[in-house]
Amino acid sequence: MDNNEFEQLSSLWQSSEEKTMPHMDKLLKRHKRQSFILKINILIELAAILAVSYMFILSFFQNMSLIKQLWVGFATVWGMSLFVLMSKSRLSSLKHLKSAQLSTSLEAHRRLIKNEIFRWSLSIKATWLFMFAFTVFGITKCYFTSCTGNEGTQFAISFIVLSVAQAFFIRKNKTAKVVLHTLEE
Repeated sequence: MDNNEFEQLSSLWQSSEEKTMPHMDKLLKRHKRQSFILKINILIELAAILAVSYMFILSFFQNMSLIKQLWVGFATVWGMSLFVLMSKSRLSSLKHLKSAQLSTSLEAHRRLIKNEIFRWSLSIKATWLFMFAFTVFGITKCYFTSCTGNEGTQFAISFIVLSVAQAFFIRKNKTAKVVLHTLEE
C-alpha cells in the first residue's frame, strides 16, 4: 500500500457517517418527551394526593356520612399506594434517562420501555380496582339513601370518563409492548 492509497483510505474512513442503531433517533426523541411528562406527572399526582388527603381529613370534621368517609378513605389509600409505586418507577426511568448509555445502549432503552409497560399495566389494574370500588360505592349509596337523577348522571359521566381513561391506558400499554418487541428483534 503506497502513501496515496493510505491517504484515500484514511479520508474515506474519516468521511463516512457514523451510523446509529436502528430507530435510535425515534427512541431518543420519545424518551426526551417522556422525561418531561414523567416530571409533570409526579407534580400533578402529588397535588392530587395532597388534595384527596385534605378531603379525607376534612371528612372527619364535617360529619360526612360513613359511606362518603369510606369512599374518600379508599381513594386516599388507593391514590397514595399508586403514587408510591408509580413514582418509584418514574424515578428509575429518570435515572436511566440521565445516564450516558442512552445514546448507545439498546439495553438502556429496553429498561425504559419495560418501566413504561409496568406503569401502564399498573394504571390498568388500578383503574379496574377504582371502577369496581366506585360501582360498589354508587350501589351502596343508592341502596341506603335515595339517589337523585343528578347523582345518577354524575355517576354515569364519571364511569364513562374512567372507561375512556382505561381504553387510553390499554392502548398506550400495547404501543409500548410493540416498541419493546421491535427493540428485541
